[in-house]
Amino acid sequence: MIIEVETLEDLPSVNCKIIQKKKGFRFTVDSILLVNFLKLKKNTNLLDIGTGTGIMPLLLCRKEEINLITAVEIETEIAKMFEKTIEINSLKSKIKLINTDIKNYKEEPFDMIISNPPYMKLNEGYVSPHDYRAGARHEVNLDLKELLINGKRLLKNGGSFNLVYRTNRFMEVLDEARMLNLNAKRVRFIYSKPNQSSDLFMIEMIKGFKCACVVEEPLYIYNEHGEYTEELKKYYDGSLIMHGLEK
Repeated sequence: MIIEVETLEDLPSVNCKIIQKKKGFRFTVDSILLVNFLKLKKNTNLLDIGTGTGIMPLLLCRKEEINLITAVEIETEIAKMFEKTIEINSLKSKIKLINTDIKNYKEEPFDMIISNPPYMKLNEGYVSPHDYRAGARHEVNLDLKELLINGKRLLKNGGSFNLVYRTNRFMEVLDEARMLNLNAKRVRFIYSKPNQSSDLFMIEMIKGFKCACVVEEPLYIYNEHGEYTEELKKYYDGSLIMHGLEK
């Protein structure tokens, strides 16, 4: 029997604390990068699909541009952790947590949607026997097409849909999004190191409006000496360990 101990860790940049598992389900660099990719507008009502332990809502909760963050999480155990985090930080007026399947969620359309979804198809790699871990890595509860369909359903016309995803599925994302009239506005490719192929990318899509797509400058995690780049250091709180974060 594996007992997973919960830890309470500081997020100094937003004056918050986050509850996570000491081992296993923890937030990743992907979420931090996506938060810093966003272009926020005033009076934004934002939806986070598959919020996990709530790292993205926490990093966004002090933004004046945001009215309310709605965070949807299907896994009850993980949602309970985030619920405790919200209470500890007295954020009930800023973050609304919904423990449900996004496919069953009905609400007025949002101005912006964000998601750091599972990247791997069910036939790819090892699928964890622990339900919540499987759902974090593999498309157990929500595949790419379902994510985009439900994102479009819950997004205002002209609204912004932002996600981080695996580069080897880049064309699949574009094709599926185009069929739903979700049009790429910005793309930024993420690289572990210079002179390597891209592992991840971030994309902003606009519902219902055609737009020219801008490919932004590459984002590197490590420099040529194997050290974190200045951009990565800027995004991280010094108290958080930057290596070993597991999706």
